[in-house]
Order: sequence, then structure tokens, then C-alpha cells
Amino acid sequence: MLGQLKRLDTTIRAAIDSYDFNEYTRALTDFCNEDLSAFFFDIRKDRLYCDDPAGIERRAYRTVLDVLFQALVRYAAPVLVFTAEEVWTTRFPDRGSVHLQELHELPKEWLDDALAERFATLRALRGQVLEAIEPLRREKVLGSGLEAEVTVPADAPEADLAELFITAKVIRGQGDAVTVTRTSDHKCGRCWRHLPDVAEDGDLCGRCESVVGA
Repeated sequence: MLGQLKRLDTTIRAAIDSYDFNEYTRALTDFCNEDLSAFFFDIRKDRLYCDDPAGIERRAYRTVLDVLFQALVRYAAPVLVFTAEEVWTTRFPDRGSVHLQELHELPKEWLDDALAERFATLRALRGQVLEAIEPLRREKVLGSGLEAEVTVPADAPEADLAELFITAKVIRGQGDAVTVTRTSDHKCGRCWRHLPDVAEDGDLCGRCESVVGA
């Protein structure tokens, strides 16, 4: 996601230099809609809501959120003048106007073509999985993707695929097809994930028991 932000920053700066305001607003809107809302925020909300506040994954996510805030509020300032100012001064009441801030230079090290290609593959696979889940939701076989047990091709990239797809379980099959069935695992009463260590619907999974106990 930091790599995607760096690519957006490059596009934004080029649009500023060429006074291409259509490209400026389009790139910013597409990033917020497609990369953040439909992908990153959707996947990572479970970490934010349910993980141990001191957990490294949740802390890493919050760090990225801060980086995103610092950049996006500056990008938004010329086109969402009053909203950007309100957002900025609400969080930083003692740091003056957002319209007096400069764009930060983002590290070139965030760009990793191999990682970007890997995640493009994962996002394409996620699209196939969501497409396979939707008919089962319409037919009321599944109430949500969290009830889905998904089979993906054996050569799918390594990742926490259940977290990426927001499903109960992901297994690797022998063919190239993506298939979906309803899981038999029970639902955690706190995070709503269907997991093998939940004895009955409404009980807590191991992660949630640990967090609540602490």
C-alpha cells in the first residue's frame, strides 16, 4: 500500500506540473475508492477492530493509516478546501492551516515492482473469489463471505488468503477453478469469523479470548 501511495504521489506531482486538474482529481479519487475503500480498509478492518491494541500487525496498520492521512489530506486540500482544513485542524489544532503545508517526499524504497506484481495477482484472484461468492449470497446459501470456504488454484501466491478474501477458510485445489462452499465451522461472537477453534456459535475464538482476557 505504501508503494501504491508512492505511485499516486508521482502521478499527483506530474499533474500539478502540467496543470492537469482532471488527472489530479481522477487519480486521487480512484486511489481512495479502489485501493483504500474497496481493498485495503475492507481487509484490514478486522485487525483494527479485533486485534490486541499492542499487537504488531495492528500497530503496523495504524502507522500506515497515519502515513496515508498525512499525504491524502495534503492532496485533497486544493480540491476539498474546507473539508481538508476541517480534518487537518481537528487532528492538529496547533499546526496551522493545511493550505500552508508542503507535500512530503515519499521514500523511493517503497516502490517494489516484484511486490506490486504479486499483489496485482492476489487482487485479481480476490476479484474471482468475490465473484464466485456473490451468487451464493443472492441465493441465501451464504449470509456473508465470512461463511465461505474457498478453493483456489494450487499455484496461487502465498499469503493469508482467508484474511485477503474475508472468508472462513481457503484451501488449494488441483485445478485452475475457484469454488465456494459453506463452511461447517462455528462463528466467533466477537470477530464473527468462522473458525475451527470455536465450539459453538457465539463462543470466542482463541484470538478474541486472548484479547478480551488481557
